[in-house]
Amino acid sequence: MFRNHLCILLALMLADCKSEAWADPPPPEMDTCKGPVQSELRYGISGRKSPTVWPFWHLWPLKYPKEILAEAVCCDSRAKKYAEPQFLYQAKDIMLFSKLQSGVTTFYDSVCGIPLFRTPMNRSMAEFKDDTDWHGWPSFRSAEVYTEHVHTDETTGLVSSSCGTHLGTYAPDEKGPRWCIDLSCIAGNPVSSEVMV
Repeated sequence: MFRNHLCILLALMLADCKSEAWADPPPPEMDTCKGPVQSELRYGISGRKSPTVWPFWHLWPLKYPKEILAEAVCCDSRAKKYAEPQFLYQAKDIMLFSKLQSGVTTFYDSVCGIPLFRTPMNRSMAEFKDDTDWHGWPSFRSAEVYTEHVHTDETTGLVSSSCGTHLGTYAPDEKGPRWCIDLSCIAGNPVSSEVMV
């Protein structure tokens, strides 16, 4: 038992390695994205090198130790049914709400940089934060979705971008349609309109 815990701890320590040589994308047959994850993601996400996925955060690094968090959650089809750790946006190295400007914030695809969500729209930033805090992942409503770039499968609940990036899940609640999204997949930098997919 102690040996198993030691192996897990060692794997997690190695998975947090900051070396770019350590990070490998998923194998081509498992890669759903149309390109590599951007190297400088916003909101502190680039600092997250460990490919921890919720709820099996302790197992993923043992199986696929060379993927960074955004690659595992956003591009690896083997992780499609998983998510980044719940409440990641509240982590001390992320602190999403301390980094948002007043007014409307646009979130971009972490691979191709297309706009995916903008908030707050038809509600306040406090309401967006309350919704996000209630569910544990950034939660968007219908008016906040760039529907030309966000593909929602209401049957499976899976949400992806037009670039093939897995974004999270569609999980309506008592308030109506809701997109529960992994921050690591919407922390990209914008690209010019000529390059948008």
